[in-house]
Amino acid sequence: MIDGSHPANYDVVIVGARVAGSSLALLLGRLGHRVLLIDRASFPSDTLSTHFIGPAAVPLLARLGVLADVEAVGFRRITRCRTVVEDCIFEGPHAANGGYALAPRRDALDAILIEHARRQESVEFCEQTRADGLLWDAGRVVGAIVVTPDGERRGVRASVVVGADGKYSKLARWVEAAHYHEVPALRPAYYGYYRGLAPLPEPAIEMYFVNGRIGFVFPMQPGLDCLALEVQPEDADDFKADRRAAFEKCFCALPTMASRFAGAQLDGKIFGTLGIANYFCQPYGPGWALTGDAGYLKDPITGMGIGDALNQAIWLAEALDAVFSGADWDATLSEFHRRRDETLLPAFQATVQMAQMRSAPPEAVAWMRAALSNPSFGRILASVLCTALPDLMPAPMQPRLRQVAAAFGASPAAGVLTE
Repeated sequence: MIDGSHPANYDVVIVGARVAGSSLALLLGRLGHRVLLIDRASFPSDTLSTHFIGPAAVPLLARLGVLADVEAVGFRRITRCRTVVEDCIFEGPHAANGGYALAPRRDALDAILIEHARRQESVEFCEQTRADGLLWDAGRVVGAIVVTPDGERRGVRASVVVGADGKYSKLARWVEAAHYHEVPALRPAYYGYYRGLAPLPEPAIEMYFVNGRIGFVFPMQPGLDCLALEVQPEDADDFKADRRAAFEKCFCALPTMASRFAGAQLDGKIFGTLGIANYFCQPYGPGWALTGDAGYLKDPITGMGIGDALNQAIWLAEALDAVFSGADWDATLSEFHRRRDETLLPAFQATVQMAQMRSAPPEAVAWMRAALSNPSFGRILASVLCTALPDLMPAPMQPRLRQVAAAFGASPAAGVLTE
């Protein structure tokens, strides 16, 4: 139960108004809770991001009531998935039962979420406003110190302060939130928006695993794609010398890409980072909580960051609503912590393992080429996949593979489903 001995200006102050913070504010506002949502940026504005919302996460946008607005901007439904391993191409539907992915630019997605949050009568949004510290009372966070656009510094009292301020979360540092399952950054990553890339017949997410590098194509609006690369640490010097030249040279070296890239033009600049750390963070304490990248972060190779942020917002909103209704703080937030870790740890482990993988060994590539060189070989391969494939996958990926296979109609008799 929240300590009611100190009057509060708000039920919740949320620091950070990107996907994690704005979706939490929207959900709490619908429940009638008084929310102050702040961000040091002005909106609409861009931010470093994977941009990808997978088929499992798109329904979360519908749950928030923002999906129609996101699609109205013109972002294409991504219905296919193309994977290229060296010079071997694998392609199929991206999801069962008509599911699809989206790849919105963050300036559009974040602005839409913020606008829907602001429509809630109990939500107040302040941009160009930053948190500069916390208010404490007897070891409990009871508010935040905020700095307004004109430089005024004032204390704002709240029953709970939530850090949704990203991977460099100040709030996480102020409360000394413990990290665990830590894995250092593994790969430098770069991306840019390009116009005029020759499209595939049907929008597909494309992933290229070639020479130790990983390339991505995310179809955005018609004629606009987000192109991304994850390279090896030893490639960083080339990108430091001339980021755009290094990026385009690497991308054009991917199979079939040189001809498709011929008419492409960069829209803006190449964004990048030397790597994304991987960790879980203690997500709550007396009077505070963390969500989004502030509490859980992993390499962007699997493109789950936006979906993870949406899920955490839903779980945390449910937990805080229960607390405001009289539930015990520690018991309720401990359950949020357990739910988050139990749900997200398998994908975290699979992501780290995938990011650590180098190129497929030459012998394996030779076998892939052989299997794809003859239609009969390919057909026979398909017939044995149901018994062979599940056990060939790394253990963290097996449950998800079985779940997806079931959605596509696999049966227990085929050896794909568990009990």
